[in-house]
Amino acid sequence: MRVLIAAPQLYIYGGAELVIVELLNYLSRNKIEHALLTTGVIPEIQRDITNNTECITLPFEASNDWRDLLKNTWLLSKGIRRHAERFDVINLHNCPAELAAFTVSKPAVWLCNEPPEVFLGGATASESVQKRLAKSLFYDIDKFIVRRFVRNVVVADEFNAARFQSLYGITPKIIPYGINYEFFSNPPETIPPNAGRFTVLQSGMFNPYKNQLETVRAINALRDKIPEIRLILAGFQGGAYFEEVKRYIDEHGLNDIVELPGHMNREKLRELYYAANILLHPVKSQGGWLSPFEALAAETPVVVSPEMTAAPMISSGALGTVTLDYAGAIMDIYLNRQIYKETARRGKQFVKDNLTWGQFCGKMVNAFEEALYHA
Repeated sequence: MRVLIAAPQLYIYGGAELVIVELLNYLSRNKIEHALLTTGVIPEIQRDITNNTECITLPFEASNDWRDLLKNTWLLSKGIRRHAERFDVINLHNCPAELAAFTVSKPAVWLCNEPPEVFLGGATASESVQKRLAKSLFYDIDKFIVRRFVRNVVVADEFNAARFQSLYGITPKIIPYGINYEFFSNPPETIPPNAGRFTVLQSGMFNPYKNQLETVRAINALRDKIPEIRLILAGFQGGAYFEEVKRYIDEHGLNDIVELPGHMNREKLRELYYAANILLHPVKSQGGWLSPFEALAAETPVVVSPEMTAAPMISSGALGTVTLDYAGAIMDIYLNRQIYKETARRGKQFVKDNLTWGQFCGKMVNAFEEALYHA
């Protein structure tokens, strides 16, 4: 079996990109012929992909508007048409890759991290009529292509499966992502000193779905109750939402409490997990799947939003705290650290037993085989 993995521009190294890297390296280790087709890849990602992976890159310059979406789709479609004959299965990642299935003559499997209506946001009354019409038309085209041309769809959890079913009328396969357990469960050689501070960490690019503003509000509410509190917001910065968060920090005099180190590579992120007393993860129903389980592998207690798509897994396994009362949860952990450390140890064992990249990638290969041999 020969697999072509196709994805739009890989310009940051987040969870969705890590999934692609792990899958490529699994295919390499298991001597499954494959290639990566993308409109761009940053050196940090390329460094982590084994030399056995053929990387087919297409020229692309981002303009940060709707033209990016259209150009990404056009280039991916063109690249797939050019190279599809060499492969048996096309594996599509990240919006708008699924639109390229329109030109695919081979079985297509879409790993849907998030459907376009989450990635782009549904049409709202606050937008211009033209933009609402354009979005609605785009979503209609997207649904037609997915229903007609995508053979198998994979999502990470029950929440995303139900959402996908409601949007497309298709029941996807559920394959939970893996976690680099061996990496995150081993303490780094150096852990950043906290100078007696009680450290709250949130990781992820600044985005309304990641909800960093709610984290900052919780810290502001606790600054007098926990004088030694500090917050680290690690993640890719930029855009109007980052400026909104920064403005709140400035207006409330939190600059000596809140640290903004920017995007972290995996090594630096591991150091932060071990330096933190809590991972606070108030994300909404988009992305952010890996961070709580990476933190648990490091035995760091986690607090997540009920909207976070893996919240049912964390709640049912009693692996962490699921709540909207972030300030209350932080205060409880501050007062009862040993109890929550035991909970985090239970979470660590759960990650080791259930969330490995080998399990995830093996099931993805099964999905490829099913698409190819059981059409």
